[in-house]
Amino acid sequence: MNLDAAFRLSSILLATSGFAGLVLTGELPAWLAVAGGAALATGLAHALGYGPAWGLFTLSQQTWTGLMIAAFLFMFADLFWISGDLLPAGIHFLVALMVQKLFTLRERKDFLHLYAISLMELLGAAALTLELWYAAVFAAYLLTAIWTLLLYHLRSEAEEAQAAGVAALAAAQAHQPGTITSRFFWSTNGIAIGALCLTLLIFIVTPRIGAGFFEKNRGDLIRMSGFSEKVDLGMVGSVKLDNTVVMRVEFPDHKGPLTERTYFRGASYDAYDGRSWSNTLHDRQLLARSPEGEFVVAADGLPESSPALRQDILVEALDTSVLFGVPLVESVKGTFSTVLVDGMGDVSLPYVPATRFQYSIRSIPTRVSGDDHGQTQADYPESLRRRFLQLPAGSQRVAELARQIVQPAAPSYDMAAAVERHLKQSYQYSLDLGTSPAVNPVEDFLFVRKTGYCDHYATAMVVLLRTLGIPARLATGFAQGEWNDVGGYYTVRQRDAHAWVEVYFPNSGWVTFDPTPNVPLALPHPLVVKAGKVLDSIRLKWDRFVIRYSFRDQVAMAQGVREQGEAVRVGVAARFVTLLRWGMELRTRIAHIGQSSGWLMAGGVIALCALAGFILSRRFRHGSWWKPRKVGGSTTQHMAVSKLYSRMLQLLRSRGLTKAPGMTPLEFADKIARERMEASQFVTPLTELYCRVRFGQIPLSPDDLMRAQALLANLHAMP
Repeated sequence: MNLDAAFRLSSILLATSGFAGLVLTGELPAWLAVAGGAALATGLAHALGYGPAWGLFTLSQQTWTGLMIAAFLFMFADLFWISGDLLPAGIHFLVALMVQKLFTLRERKDFLHLYAISLMELLGAAALTLELWYAAVFAAYLLTAIWTLLLYHLRSEAEEAQAAGVAALAAAQAHQPGTITSRFFWSTNGIAIGALCLTLLIFIVTPRIGAGFFEKNRGDLIRMSGFSEKVDLGMVGSVKLDNTVVMRVEFPDHKGPLTERTYFRGASYDAYDGRSWSNTLHDRQLLARSPEGEFVVAADGLPESSPALRQDILVEALDTSVLFGVPLVESVKGTFSTVLVDGMGDVSLPYVPATRFQYSIRSIPTRVSGDDHGQTQADYPESLRRRFLQLPAGSQRVAELARQIVQPAAPSYDMAAAVERHLKQSYQYSLDLGTSPAVNPVEDFLFVRKTGYCDHYATAMVVLLRTLGIPARLATGFAQGEWNDVGGYYTVRQRDAHAWVEVYFPNSGWVTFDPTPNVPLALPHPLVVKAGKVLDSIRLKWDRFVIRYSFRDQVAMAQGVREQGEAVRVGVAARFVTLLRWGMELRTRIAHIGQSSGWLMAGGVIALCALAGFILSRRFRHGSWWKPRKVGGSTTQHMAVSKLYSRMLQLLRSRGLTKAPGMTPLEFADKIARERMEASQFVTPLTELYCRVRFGQIPLSPDDLMRAQALLANLHAMP
């Protein structure tokens, strides 16, 4: 492929890579994506040699100017009435500029404008997405940009050489600079890889300055259900078929999956009216921040010896302000400035985050203590009885069922376990409940349908326990999700949305019970599952070490490098001491041998001296010891011949023969031949020598240099 074709092709590919980033965000209107794609396809066809691709779209410069003015005015209408945001409106105008420039690529400045537009498109895509695919787009853009800029420089040099009138000399080079060779191809790719590594290094060491200026539109938030102040039965079951990822959870203190089933609570409810749940303790208060930067939740009734469970949670952009965590939450830590807590112990933010964010939770999982296992009756506080023993009217039939399930005078824990076991074994889990409304959903579930999903099971257990005088409440959130053995974390999806029961015991606090039976999911092929885990793990690392790479991470990395350096220093010092000790022992042994065999040491020294003398004599004989190394010969020749040519021009100028600014060296030599025939015998050969060395890259021999100096001297001697 010749230089011009390669240059045009790389320029179109550069614009394509920037435009592809915008298209993959899904934020570009379909008609604008089609228009941009058509313009790029047209430019690509021309670059591949299929004729003037813009032949059907030839417009005058005035027409294009008018169209761009109209597009610029439309950008303001887009800003105020269509998109309502500066970022998408500016991107739409940017695509219009790209289309215009693709059909008017004529001069160097047009290509430079196209490069600037493609860079702005790449930056616009970065503001619109946080997805992993952007890394591939960025790498492709970087590789193409390096190719394009190198070819742009070579093409500029070729045009200048052609303007100088030495095209024939340039084409005579051994490697044909007008052709893209395999050596040039791989060298350029090596430069691109080096530039990518340098970019990564700059990214690592550059100080972080905080969040960006643009946030993802709230219309893209993942819709959630079951976490408002009031929840209807059936809300959680509506998302059980949705595979959308909502969060990823790491347990820093555990290397493998947890041995017990874990739940991430978002909300809890105390009041049930027969059809829906509500939280009467929804008033929220600000949490105080500790000196360590943690928001501490007052956790009453927790044993001091309870082990803590730490979680690092990356939450997607959800349409809820709830902070999820294993109950009961003891503290929260994140980049936010305010955290709220309600009377149920549920934590949340005062706003709905517009993008995904990360935070850490420290929880105290509660378990039933030995004192509560055998306790038959408990004296609950009045406030607890009033809120968590409340029942809707008409629960007599449910109360009779509860008494049939449990043993009379059994401990409270045994009653709760019996109700949980009865619901798991006697009812079927199903998401298809029909469309006929039930007057009493709990009685319909327990006595009529005997099938339902998690919120039916959990609500039925709460009502059954309350009829037995045991305080209980409904909790909603997510089950632990799928363990990713590649990345070492849990992937939690919408389908993991769950409702369960929390039962209160005097000595243990709120303890989790889950009456919903486990239903195995239909999984795809193991290879597909493994590939999905690998891809999701890469996504998490992309977000952790690229998107959310912060100044704190830089400090941690610097400390790690310092610790590694200290370890290396200590190791090298230890090895040096060992080597020194070994050397001293060797010296002692040699000295001992020398004392007993002095003639052997003397012979060895003589042999070494003879060998050194032989090597030195050969180097002196061939004259290579003091031979200087040749460095930068080509540059030196250029300077020498350019200096001679400049002196020739000064000499001719002093005699009234001036070279015009736009005149090539050979054209000036022809002018001298016409006007001063006697001077051309010196000017013409000196000019040809200058062009051959300066533009043709042909080496200048010592004889050529002496001849050029003689020509200049003869020219100076002319009258």
